[in-house]
Parts: sequence; C-alpha cells; structure tokens
Amino acid sequence: MDQIRLTGIRAAGRHGVLDFEHERAQTFVVDATLSLDLAPAGHSDTLDDTVDYGAIAKGIVAIIEGEHVDLIERLAARIADMILRYPAVQRTQVTVHKPNAPIVVPFDDVSVTVERSRETARPETTDTHHAVIAIGGNQGDVVSTLRDAVRCIDGLASTQVTGISPLYRTDAWGMPAGTPDFYNAVVSVNTRLSAPELLAGLQRIEASHGRVRTDHWTSRTLDLDIIDFDGTVSDDPDLTLPHPRAWQRAFVLGPWLALDPDAELVGDHAGSVAQLLFESSDREHISELAEDWMVADGTDPSSVAASHGREPASQQGGGDQRQLESPVRSRRAVISMDSPSTDAERQFRKAIVSIDGIPGNQVEGISPLYHVSQLDGKPDNMAAVMQISTRMGAPELIAVLGSIEVSVGGGLDLNLVDMEGVVCDEPNCKVPWPTAGSRAAVLAPWLDMDPDARLGKDPVSFLLAMAPDASRVGLLTDNWIIGDTL
Repeated sequence: MDQIRLTGIRAAGRHGVLDFEHERAQTFVVDATLSLDLAPAGHSDTLDDTVDYGAIAKGIVAIIEGEHVDLIERLAARIADMILRYPAVQRTQVTVHKPNAPIVVPFDDVSVTVERSRETARPETTDTHHAVIAIGGNQGDVVSTLRDAVRCIDGLASTQVTGISPLYRTDAWGMPAGTPDFYNAVVSVNTRLSAPELLAGLQRIEASHGRVRTDHWTSRTLDLDIIDFDGTVSDDPDLTLPHPRAWQRAFVLGPWLALDPDAELVGDHAGSVAQLLFESSDREHISELAEDWMVADGTDPSSVAASHGREPASQQGGGDQRQLESPVRSRRAVISMDSPSTDAERQFRKAIVSIDGIPGNQVEGISPLYHVSQLDGKPDNMAAVMQISTRMGAPELIAVLGSIEVSVGGGLDLNLVDMEGVVCDEPNCKVPWPTAGSRAAVLAPWLDMDPDARLGKDPVSFLLAMAPDASRVGLLTDNWIIGDTL
C-alpha cells in the first residue's frame, strides 16, 4: 500500500508521570506513516483524492500541546486515533520521541511506536463540541489580522467555523489616554478538539500574529478567548469556563448576541446574553461597524467603517488613532537580529516566521549570518538583518518586535533599524535606530543583503568602513536559512 511519511514534527507538551512534568513543558517529536491508496490522486491531481497531511500535522501538534497524559504510549495512541479519522487512511504507524525524558543514565532518545488500522482501531468515541470564541485587537492592520485569525481557526484540526458575528468597534475606556480603539467579533465553531487542545491552537494563532500574553488589560495585536465550550462550567486556572469576565463585557456580549439572539451564558453569572448585555456597564462603548467585514474590500478598520456609511473610529474621538490614520501602502523596513544564544539561528528563524506571519507584512530579504566577537569576557553574538514590506506604522512594528523578543526569549534583540519615509525621535520610537550607523553588527549583514543600502544620506558601505567595531564582525554563512522550515 502507498505511504505518506511525516517525520520530525516537534511541539512542546506537559506529558509525564512526574509532578514537574505536569507543569514544565518539554519537547516531543513525532514521526507518522500513513498507509493509503494514492492511485486516485496520482490520476486526478486533486486533494480530495488523497489526505491533507498539513491538517494532520496540525492535529499532531494540537494533541502534543493539549490535554495532559502520563504515558507517551497514550499520546501515541491518541495521535493514531486522530489520523484514522481521515477516511482515506487505512493504517498508520506513529512514533513519539521524548528526547528529554527524566532518565538518570546517559541516553540519546526514548520513543514509543504504535501501529493501528481501521480493523484494529477502537470505536470512535470523540464527540463534536460547540465553542464560542471572542476575537479582538487594536494594533496594526486590525481587520486583516482578525480575518486571518478566523481562517486560522477554521484551519485547526477537526475544527469548522460555523458562524461569524458582525465587526464591532470598542472604546478603549478605562485604559491610558491615547490607547487605540479595539475591534471585536465572535465566532462559533464545531470541533473534535478538547477544550485544552482548542486553547493551545488559539494560543499558537495568537503567537503567529505577534501576541504575547502578559497583562490582561493592554493593547495587543490579537486576542482569542474561549467564551463557552459545550456549556461547560470549570474553575481550572488554565482554562476557566465559561470565560470569567464574559458576563460583564459588552464587546463580547454584543457580537455574541448578534450571532445568536437566543444565546445563554452558564455558570455563576448565568443568564440570557441579551439581558446581560442590557445590564453591562460598557454597552455604550461599543458600536457595530459591518456585517460583511470578512469579505469587504477595505483592509483596515477605517475603510470598513467608511464602506458602511459610518465615521471612521479615528474621527470619533477616544484617543490616539495613529495606526488607523497612517497610510495603508506598504513601506520598506529593515530589522536587525542579535543574540548571544548558542541557539541564535533557531531564534532568528522563529522571529522571521513570526514577523512574516503578521498580516500586512512580507519578508523581502534575509542577510547572511554573522559572528560578532565581544570584549571583556562577554559571550560572542550572532547577528543578521532582514528587510520587510509592512503596512504597520513604526510604533506598532516596534511594539510587535518587543512582543516577539519576549516570546522567543534567550536574549534575542530585535530592532527597527530603518523605515522608508519615517523619522521619529520619541522615547518608544526612534527611527532610524540611533546607534545603527556605528554598529558593524548591523551594517555588515545589511550591506551583504543590499549593496546599495543607505542609512539616511549615508551609504551603508561608507558607514561600515568607519565603524569602530568592524574588525570584530565576520561572515559565518550565507545559506543558514536553507534546510530549515520557515
């Protein structure tokens, strides 16, 4: 029988019998072989006649990052069961590797392999669940981000979006002056994922759009929250159901009511969503913008509002709306990457993927990788530069870079070196980057990427020749991206 092989699928999960393994995530690696008849696809060249191995890979990641199990034997069985839900697959072999298993003797790997077929598989016991998810954000190209988030939710394994509410604008009331307005909607889904698996999938989507979960009440590129899951009531600190503040948030209740006029909230604050919205203290701070926002031609909140005869939020008061008023045309931006970590290459790749995954951003160039010698006994660094086109403003892009730094960790430093047509000298927005013109760790990779590059009026080649640290910078490799997945 024909086969499709997926090897080296990596994700972090909290699986194991020891107490610390319940709390501390570790890496799991999965190899899966799918046995099926590929002759129909070979003749038709259509996806319907084979299996979407990208969806299966996402499903594997969701299981690893999802609900805890003690044994990797159980983890392997769950993955095999998920794969056999795809009708085309007749048999599967799944190997789960636990390379960091808590073993006191030297070892290279621990793995478990299971084989399952349709004849030996246990009867299907996975139910289809119904969930309500709130989506929102107030940084960058908000509407484009929300649209992409809905598509990503629909792309989660065994998940189907069944409803999308109108788009709402929400005043940033109770937050510091100048905070941009939020844009919110609610989607309903049917899914075979458990609640923890769905949450893990939503957090991956947030992270891919530059979101880092820190303060609950702050600006963000994207916020995805499970509001209701099968009417479940749970006080699990990792996932409280229903969402503990949904009952008092008009920016959740309004879109939810528009999506489902008969919606009911369970739990300590149970009641009809209509009544809860009527009683909410912030109901005057939301306004509906568009019902067809998923297919509207406009790509930013102001154009969506204008296309439906409403005044753009930037003209309605309520704070600084610079990211909505700025032109939506793309600008060239140069971003430096620097890290002392021995894992710097992986950090840089992860940062590139995160930046490129934000709607409105497109990576256009990546420099060679450079080694930077340090003085005074400090660890040496690695450095690189990337060029993107972006529809984000400089303050929003800088904020996103900061979020990605925190997300990746390990001393990663990302800086907006230059942005086409932008000069800014505010405390949190200095463009061009003030020290870039004297740092060979920025100038050398930038010149390699773009021999005609200029920083302001000065050619980068001239600045590099004058840089005091030019002798401490050396090329490592110009093909460091090749062989890794971006």
